Amino acid sequence: MEKMSDISKSELLSKLEKWFSDSSEWDREWRDNAKVCYNYYNGTQWTSEEVDALLDRGQAVTTYNHIAPSIDSIVGGERQNRPQISMVGRTKDDEQIAQVKTSLYDYIADSTNSDDELDRCMLDACVTGRGWMSIYPSMNGEEFENVVHAHIDYRDMFIDSYSKRDDLKDARYIHQAVYTDEDIVKHSFPKYDKYTASVNTSAGFSSFESSSDDEMFFDEKDRTRPRLINTWYRDEKGAMNSAVWVKGQLLYVKKQPFTMPDYPYSQVTIKRDLDNKPYGFVRSMISAQDEVNKRHSKALHYLNARQVLAEEDAFVSWDEAKKTLAKPDGITKLVDGALSGGRIQIVDNTALAATHIQMMEHAKGQVMAMAGINASYLGQSGQYESAKKAQGSISAAQNVLVPMLNKWRMFRHRIAVITMKLVPDFYTDEKLIRILEPSGEYAFMPVNAPMLMDDGTIKRMNDLTTDDVDVSIEDAPTGLNDRVEQFNQLLGIQGQTGRPIPMEILLRYSGLKDKHQLAAELEQHYAMDAQLQQAQQQVQQMQQQIEAMGGQVQQVTSQLTQSNVARAVDSEVYKVKAEIQKEKQQILGS
Repeated sequence: MEKMSDISKSELLSKLEKWFSDSSEWDREWRDNAKVCYNYYNGTQWTSEEVDALLDRGQAVTTYNHIAPSIDSIVGGERQNRPQISMVGRTKDDEQIAQVKTSLYDYIADSTNSDDELDRCMLDACVTGRGWMSIYPSMNGEEFENVVHAHIDYRDMFIDSYSKRDDLKDARYIHQAVYTDEDIVKHSFPKYDKYTASVNTSAGFSSFESSSDDEMFFDEKDRTRPRLINTWYRDEKGAMNSAVWVKGQLLYVKKQPFTMPDYPYSQVTIKRDLDNKPYGFVRSMISAQDEVNKRHSKALHYLNARQVLAEEDAFVSWDEAKKTLAKPDGITKLVDGALSGGRIQIVDNTALAATHIQMMEHAKGQVMAMAGINASYLGQSGQYESAKKAQGSISAAQNVLVPMLNKWRMFRHRIAVITMKLVPDFYTDEKLIRILEPSGEYAFMPVNAPMLMDDGTIKRMNDLTTDDVDVSIEDAPTGLNDRVEQFNQLLGIQGQTGRPIPMEILLRYSGLKDKHQLAAELEQHYAMDAQLQQAQQQVQQMQQQIEAMGGQVQQVTSQLTQSNVARAVDSEVYKVKAEIQKEKQQILGS
């Protein structure tokens, strides 16, 4: 077998077409089942044969969709408890750049609406069992714009049938196939030749395997849309390669387009069966949902229809009796003595209707149980159920969601890892990154900015071209309202101990956005307060010392004053004595 790294373009095209056909044939049954699951989620829950049978019997076609709110509650609950992603340095010197790259990742996620794209991936995974996210550099011509997170419809992705891992480390190839207007293909790939490629037109639609366009197809006779397929594959050395092609023509091949050795995709699956086919929550909810619909229809039929047992001569007119018995206010004429003689009997169907309604409620509970939630979580708990009991039942039901939430955590971790591996390749120029401050105001952070050092060398400030950080993500929540439970438990502990829990700890367990930054700023504020109090204490001590020194000065001054007074007195006494002596000598001399 010739090596993939050495084969010709024609051989590569044949290989790519074979791989694509193998992938699409392998999971065709899964795609058909995924369509059924999405139909149930969207409320299409009766087959045409079932509808015809109900109408023939005069039954109502009722659909009470409990699958959609159950799945939506999982998607919404995960969104409210989504673990935070941050970058951590590998050494102490990397702490500053780790904070910068955390802000950069937040900017990428915000500017590409990553949370909304994740919600769509989550919906695909919960319904069909598999969700996809593409992580790629967006280019405007030759100019790099941003790293983009984009959800991909599960119907447009085809994977190596031997791949069993969500991280795709065991996948030899992956295809992303999307129908694209021919003029766009020609603009992007000038070598495209519609006479060489096999294309789809409205006049002859052929699905070179299934796609997300199949359900949306309608007749546009002048619109040609070839299926553009981007295949990423590893050669025999493990090096990553990318090829863009249409059926019958190879348009582009690139060896090692990025420095990273990984696929620019992240995949998540909920569960896999023994055939390696993924499946989500809906597959196990369908049976219970069918029972809800059918029992509800049957109960209504029993309540609205009347079964009558009568002898041949019980009614004056059988035709009139059929019409009046079908009306709630109808008056039916009977033959004299028919009712008292027991020749007519109306069967009471209310007991059968009540039984169907009871079984329907049980089936409704099973629909939600298959998704790991219950009526309490949807706000449908009993009238006399306490809040504590409702919370306990919610927590017990959500235990089945823990494996899924951890898988979702690792899915987001892989997205962040791929994103940060692309950053050194494309964030090479000086740029201002918009960041959101905890106060809610926007600021701009310079990256890759040249800075003159004291020794005359030039160094980049906030250099993004180095791979010196790792991705860290919070633990997966244990339920869809995990943060609320933890926060309430902390408040309960505080009430029991009577000692206040520091505000920064409460913030870290709250559901506030940017809670970690708020907690860090609060800690800085406390530190500044402590420094201010310490400085004030030092000032007070200095004042006390000054006051003490002032007393000593006064004492010394008093002593000096007394000493000076004594000297002055002594001087005056000396002068007086000298004058007396002088006068004494004058008297004796005379």
